[in-house]
Amino acid sequence: MAITSTPSDGLRPCGRIRVSGLLCFPSFGALLASAFFFAILTMRLGTAALLFLVIAIAPARAQSPGDCTLGVAQGDLDVSNVFARVFNTGSLFFGNSTTSGDGYLVPRFGSVSPLFGAGLWVGATVDGDLRVAGSRYNNFTFWPGPLEDGAALPDRTDCSPFDRIYVVSGADVRRYEETGEASADLADWPVGLGAPAVDASGMPVVPTSRDQTLDLAAGERPVIFGSQTAWWVMNDVGNDHFALSTDPLGIEVRVSAFAIAGADLTGAAEATFYRYEIENRSANTLEAARAGIFTDPDLGDAGDDFVGSDSTRGMFFAYNAEDQDAAYGTPPALGFDFLSGAGGSFYFENAQSGPTTDPQTGQEIYNVLQNLWKDGTPVYAFGNGYNQPQAPIVRWVFPGDPVVEEFWSEVNDGVERRLGGDRRGGVTSPPFTLAPGETYTFDLGILFAQGDDRFDSITELRAVSDAVQAAYDDGSLFTLDGKATLLAAPALVSPEDGANLVQQDTISFAWEPVDGATRYAFQWYPDSTSGPRAELTEETEIRLPVTRLISASGIGTFAWRVVALNDASNGLPSETRSVRVFRRGVLSLPDGNPAYAEVQNANGTDVCGPNAVSTDGCEALANSGNPVYHSLNSLGTYYFSEQGTGSETNLAEYAPNEFEIRFSDEGSLAGYLFQSPYNVIRVPFEVWDIGVVQPGEANDPSDDVQLIPYLFADNGGMCEFAYGEIPEEATFGFPATDRIYAYYPQTSYADFEATFADLVEAAPNGCSEDPNRTQGEIFFGEGVRPIQRQVFADFTRDGVLPGSGTTVRMYTQDSPPVSSEPGGPEASALRLSVDPNPASGAATARFTLDASGEARVRLVDMLGREVAVLASGRHAEGEHAVALPGALSPGVYAVTVAAGERSATRLVTVVR
Repeated sequence: MAITSTPSDGLRPCGRIRVSGLLCFPSFGALLASAFFFAILTMRLGTAALLFLVIAIAPARAQSPGDCTLGVAQGDLDVSNVFARVFNTGSLFFGNSTTSGDGYLVPRFGSVSPLFGAGLWVGATVDGDLRVAGSRYNNFTFWPGPLEDGAALPDRTDCSPFDRIYVVSGADVRRYEETGEASADLADWPVGLGAPAVDASGMPVVPTSRDQTLDLAAGERPVIFGSQTAWWVMNDVGNDHFALSTDPLGIEVRVSAFAIAGADLTGAAEATFYRYEIENRSANTLEAARAGIFTDPDLGDAGDDFVGSDSTRGMFFAYNAEDQDAAYGTPPALGFDFLSGAGGSFYFENAQSGPTTDPQTGQEIYNVLQNLWKDGTPVYAFGNGYNQPQAPIVRWVFPGDPVVEEFWSEVNDGVERRLGGDRRGGVTSPPFTLAPGETYTFDLGILFAQGDDRFDSITELRAVSDAVQAAYDDGSLFTLDGKATLLAAPALVSPEDGANLVQQDTISFAWEPVDGATRYAFQWYPDSTSGPRAELTEETEIRLPVTRLISASGIGTFAWRVVALNDASNGLPSETRSVRVFRRGVLSLPDGNPAYAEVQNANGTDVCGPNAVSTDGCEALANSGNPVYHSLNSLGTYYFSEQGTGSETNLAEYAPNEFEIRFSDEGSLAGYLFQSPYNVIRVPFEVWDIGVVQPGEANDPSDDVQLIPYLFADNGGMCEFAYGEIPEEATFGFPATDRIYAYYPQTSYADFEATFADLVEAAPNGCSEDPNRTQGEIFFGEGVRPIQRQVFADFTRDGVLPGSGTTVRMYTQDSPPVSSEPGGPEASALRLSVDPNPASGAATARFTLDASGEARVRLVDMLGREVAVLASGRHAEGEHAVALPGALSPGVYAVTVAAGERSATRLVTVVR
């Protein structure tokens, strides 16, 4: 019986009885009725006959769902002109880190996708009880791993040991045979789970245990379809099918997805292929079974698509409703071709509600798999295919030829041309029956063609379908390899791993040339939620705009690598490096004010301690200081502000470096640059660029650079830095100082001091005035000023400037948790790496000590918060490995190791 609703008591109808968990329990009324019925049968048939009858009519046992979590494994097909990311949740191209239409790219090294997502749907009945597995964008109903007989899970609480997708290419095998070096997936090829393999004589390897892998040394090899094969196994019993309102089917699904490099077959380089082996591992016969592929084709711009069917080729396809596509330009066509024979097609319209929209429940999905609408009504020809009893019933949607406007297509729907939009749909198998232990296999090709216009793309797609079908029929499709050889991995030159780059219009990346390469693919991951982006170049350097590299606002961390290419082959990817780019904008407090903090006061007390007049904001800055922007400083004597605009913008240009204004006994020299005469005086403060400093951490003075202060006197007094230079009404009612600017010196501040110190000392009032002095004589810099228009305002109105020892720090960006300079002497003595990076599962940090001693390894997030201590204590000389936590949220983290006076840092990007 088909299940159409869920009663409010949480129990589901099962014939005339109810299901709770695994068993069917009759209601009390049903028990009374059946007792009377059984008593009559006993009198007429006898006990033995009755026992046989009870066994014969007993309901089929539902599968026992486990308590597994969804898999997070992913694998990439990336040797042809397609990038395709696959998952073991039943979904294709949509999941984990690729949920923005970036899981299927054609061409491979582009950023345009013809396909948003796809997935496997399977439905069947067991003695009239409906069971379905499948989903669209969530509530996935496949979990990693195989099943035992009776559809039992190896471990009903944990499927994660099987959460892996194995990707192996012909080039991987050839590399092993030439060098003895095996990739991880080749070495671990899971023969024991059903991954196909052959022995040295070419005979199939018969597994003897679940954990059996290839014996490469004995000549065993994986069966690789095409040039590259991704293989995985999943089941539909790992957990409940709540969203579908059905029990599991009890199926194990083994998938081989493959791509073909080269141009030996028309259209193969822009296609991918999928073999699904659906095995019934339950004790029940699956009747009236159907399998299908749900697809969401988005041909570049998703808002102007049409769909159609080619029943003679077993293909559902998408094409453009307009002559131009906003993303592709010339519109392509995309086909979903059931190479093993199809039973029909279906489509939905992307709308809020109604019977022609996406199915949700198991019953609705099963209706669609039967080539019906989700409400169970037939599909009729013409119009949108719904509720037209006078029209013919069809199994294929829009089966007419749009090129010549024949019969029923979206170009000619029997009445008029339809409006393009976001379409979904797919193709289904013919009905089949699966007895326990039987397997149903179907093969699918996802085909792509781009002709001279949108209709020519359909014509070319049919030609690709014919060529692929011919190769499938004669068996050659699975053996086409292209014999691609692997080029060497490029050696990266710059920037260094973990480098912090101040924002520029473009960033340059460089690598060493590779023998045999004619071009290179520069690949980057803009953030932890996106799939890879790529750019092709014939050079060994590429400059890209920051706006392309970083998809989020503010600072950005991204991973990058390079792959060498030529017309016949691809290369091994280079190492993956992380780069952090700081975009314009100063670090702000939760209230939105810039993080200008007093990190030291004049009397030496803790600016955030119990004796401070004000500790406002100390927690917000991780106890690094007391904010002084329009607020009380720790002694309650002044605040820090600006007069005019552009101060934050200027400061942010020099992120991630921070800056300090330090009041001292000696102070520094400052010039009046903007007003003639160009005077020079001594002021009670110094201005410093202090490099990168994380809030809450001490400044390293070794990289500090002293700047030259310049002043602007609003009231014309150009011989003294004092309160009262700006009218009170212009500074929130308090007297304020001259405006402070600061420039980088042309050579050094010391040269500036040496030039003017004696002149200032000799001046009667300490104000070196010279009417013949030019602006250029004072100005030692090149017009580069990070500080401008800053003032101090007098809270107490006593006219006393901040005392000697007061230091105000001006933070720019949320800087890295630990500052380290890659490639320095300490980095070479204390080596640190993280692999893999980006990481989607387990990752390992490895550090090498040149001598035994204390070492501490921490994992921190981008706010500087400690996530975990990975290792702490005394370590021997040599290499050490520590595992990163396995349940990290997606994002960017820093692994830091400190040993004595040495430290090293590596950024790691976690993706899902």
